Amino acid sequence: MASRVSLVGLLIVALTLPEIANAAEYQVGDSFGLAFPPSTDFYANWASNKTFQAGDSVVFNRNGTHTATRVSKEDYDACNTTGGTILVTSGVDVRLDVNGTYYFICSVGTHCQQGIKVAFVVGDGEFDDLDRGSAPSLTVGGTISAILATLMICFFE
Repeated sequence: MASRVSLVGLLIVALTLPEIANAAEYQVGDSFGLAFPPSTDFYANWASNKTFQAGDSVVFNRNGTHTATRVSKEDYDACNTTGGTILVTSGVDVRLDVNGTYYFICSVGTHCQQGIKVAFVVGDGEFDDLDRGSAPSLTVGGTISAILATLMICFFE
């Protein structure tokens, strides 16, 4: 029995390692960081050159007094700074758990209007993660691993 459990555990680890290894970490704005950009479309251009996938992380390294405030699409478009979840610590690492679009603005003064805002389109970007409530923590690879592990357990019983 113990060897079956060990085999199943080993199988789960082997199937999920490629998913973990494929996760990428991006520093928002690369070496520029989170600061007053040279143009209001700087961060949009930066993000459009990246392919974000579920499981990736983004790191907000602030240069100056800025926030990374997670907001809805409507608040992002309007630079509405009265809602959202504020991340104020430099070096905050945000995991992009599921496909969808994640919206962040700087909620200090008129910084958002000056271009300190970025949207991350993850996967197909079909769902706005903020409006979905609690999202499932399993990605496609994790779901496949869970199904295979369940099948293996049933097979060895």
